[in-house]
Amino acid sequence: MDLYLPDTNIFIYAFHGEEPAATRVKTWITSKQLIVSSIVAAEFLSGGQDVERDKFLALLDRLGTTPVDTAVARTASDYKRQFLKQKPGLRLPDALIAATCKLYSATLVTNNPGDFPMDDITKLSL
Repeated sequence: MDLYLPDTNIFIYAFHGEEPAATRVKTWITSKQLIVSSIVAAEFLSGGQDVERDKFLALLDRLGTTPVDTAVARTASDYKRQFLKQKPGLRLPDALIAATCKLYSATLVTNNPGDFPMDDITKLSL
């Protein structure tokens, strides 16, 4: 079964009812194909309005999040080192999200594919 890990921007679009993000996220929830990175959860919860935060917290209560464990941290640090020269602006949160995708064999769903220069993960833009 394919798994999908949406970047923060996809959840923002989905919670605002913007298509196709809203429908895709609902479909992935229903089919149990959605995973949520703890990094994405922190990014989403740090902004937005209370109604969106409450809905997102309800989703997290249902699904949980993928942890940043030693394997994720090591893979993210490898990404940071690998792209130090060609993508010096690679942010640690993005490296952690990508590492989670790699280790969980999940497709990263983002509208910012340029933030993720890794070629060993599958990316989907909506």
